[in-house]
Amino acid sequence: MLDLGQLHKNTVYKNQGTPYSLTRTITENGQPDILFHWHTDVEMIYVHEGTAKFHIDQEYFNSKAGDIILIRPNALHSIHPIENQKHYMDALNFQLDLMGYSAMDQASIDYLQPLYKGELDFVHVIEPHHKGYEAIRSCLIETMETGYHRKGYFEFQIKAQLNQLFYLLFENGYVVSKTQSLEGYRKEEKIRTIIDYINLHYQEELTIDHLANICSYSATHFMNFFKKHIGISCMEFLIQFRLRKATELLQHSNLSVLEIASQSGFNNLSNFNRQFKKYYQMTPRQYRQDYMDSHPELAKPKTTRNRSRKTA
Repeated sequence: MLDLGQLHKNTVYKNQGTPYSLTRTITENGQPDILFHWHTDVEMIYVHEGTAKFHIDQEYFNSKAGDIILIRPNALHSIHPIENQKHYMDALNFQLDLMGYSAMDQASIDYLQPLYKGELDFVHVIEPHHKGYEAIRSCLIETMETGYHRKGYFEFQIKAQLNQLFYLLFENGYVVSKTQSLEGYRKEEKIRTIIDYINLHYQEELTIDHLANICSYSATHFMNFFKKHIGISCMEFLIQFRLRKATELLQHSNLSVLEIASQSGFNNLSNFNRQFKKYYQMTPRQYRQDYMDSHPELAKPKTTRNRSRKTA
């Protein structure tokens, strides 16, 4: 079985030639808070420990140790800490191309393409007492192991394991028809539009009136709509999104805190510091130092200068 000590906290293992990634996320002290987003790959999560609040499309639930969580391509989803409880999970993400997504293959036409288009959906959570759980869990963990170790010819093995995994999901009834009204579809598209817009323009000054206008809503209706579907207010979402971008720059750049505040969309340094401390319980400088202390391999080697001695 997968040696849990081999993966690192919040680290993504991406394979360059095969479209999949492995991610371990350990939530402690209320961080990280994974905001509403979407992607074109399938995501399968195994929860090792603790609990967190999942929001997938219109469904909310709290995870438990042992849960297997399934997220279809293009599904809107977020993961939120529950108070200060720990949550420890591994995620396998992969493109359906890895399984032979093709216009020529009958299995792809009947099963994979409808899943990608949203005509089929996963049952979002499989619990330990549910039908077929042990076989599905075993297959998922073995697939993660294959993707992690990448031994010779692993590409064939991981494809075979994913096909077996999908067979088990279909066989045990965890892939179902997805029915959605035209109105529901339109609302989902508006959410995607706003999230994509924020992702592209978070460095700019964004107002509620401007974002509401994109949806052709009044400001009041937009604020109610956003909070109902996302779970937090639009301005809270924007602040957290900008702070997440700031943490990435604190981790992976040498920019000053002032420059990071500006590049993350904050036009006021004191407000940036205040919001950062509110969400992360430390200043940006402390966050950067803590990150460097926990990743000593990133520290720059110290150089010594040889002083030339004067000779008589």
